Amino acid sequence: MATTVSISGKDMRLVDQGVIYDAEQAPPERRSCAFTSLVTLRDGSYRCSFRAALGRDIPGGKLRIMGSEHGSDWNVVHPGLSHVIDGIEGDLYAGYLAELEPGVLTGSFVWVDRSDPNRSFVHPETAGVLEMRNLIAVSTDGGATWSGWQEVELGPEAGCSCTGPIFEIESGVLAFPYETWKSYEDPRPGSHTASLRLSRDNGRTWNERIIVAADPDERIFFWDQRIAVHPGTGELVAMFWTHDRQAGADIDNHIAWSSGATEPWSRPASTGWAGQHCQPLALGGYRLAAIHTERTARGGIIVRLSEDFGRTWRDDSMLRIYEPAAAASSDAESFEEFWQSMMTWPFGHPRAVVTPDGDILGAWYAGSNDVIGMRWARVAIA
Repeated sequence: MATTVSISGKDMRLVDQGVIYDAEQAPPERRSCAFTSLVTLRDGSYRCSFRAALGRDIPGGKLRIMGSEHGSDWNVVHPGLSHVIDGIEGDLYAGYLAELEPGVLTGSFVWVDRSDPNRSFVHPETAGVLEMRNLIAVSTDGGATWSGWQEVELGPEAGCSCTGPIFEIESGVLAFPYETWKSYEDPRPGSHTASLRLSRDNGRTWNERIIVAADPDERIFFWDQRIAVHPGTGELVAMFWTHDRQAGADIDNHIAWSSGATEPWSRPASTGWAGQHCQPLALGGYRLAAIHTERTARGGIIVRLSEDFGRTWRDDSMLRIYEPAAAASSDAESFEEFWQSMMTWPFGHPRAVVTPDGDILGAWYAGSNDVIGMRWARVAIA
């Protein structure tokens, strides 16, 4: 595994790595992790949340929150969140965390109805998803305890799920990123859209919708949008795991830009590399990092750098920070089979933050079989 790369005379180095959550030491019902979130708090500490369960597609998972003062030694902040809606204790599949005001942690959560243990999360024939609800809660003690839950109604489309933390898109305006798909039993092909809901009243209502990416031909899916904001200009950049439904395969990660909260987004363009989950990270000025999963060739978790806010990416600007024993790819022959194969991948969902001293701290799930824990790595940029 390469540990140093050079771009424009600058070195990007893997300086340290370790374990956030050791699944080998966990009870059986908490040995399969996924759905990573990572945030730097204003006091310089970190929080990482993820779902821990018996298996990726087995009900009964809990959303665990870990904390670290320096990003290396991790401790339990919350052993496992869940929530009851209409008498159903659903699984919180994701909990994206943000400190929108000092000392207040805001979480946006995806709740999934797993009341029928015989139903997989994704329908094996229609590729529709189980009922999901999108929730917001706040914590004033770093994630140890949480307020009551606020449900965010994202309809009329079905299959809506938040895709990242709430963020301030411009002064006084909050943005809630999400995507739409279709309900569990819906036999129609389905229409996918990456969107934002805006709030101008500090999160009380979310009625204003912005389309980030959608293919008018409904052939290309721009999945799992991740968004960063230029620290000087306020320009927005979004990156996507991109899938060609007709070809039945992933294509290059794509990227799009917008000049402001209510301004139109550019048509997503190829980054020039193949990947899946991909998060942009604003490093200052026009320098942008991207952390993404590679599930072809060697496979692994990769960090890349751009000097022009993602317009170009040099071929030599990549650093592989994790390499599995064997790359996990899909032999699925249909779109529905591809969705099912996602439940077996032993690494992925990378997220990253900028540390107080300017390094990159990344987190992702990794392991083998049904023992899949959480890992971290620190990358220095000289």
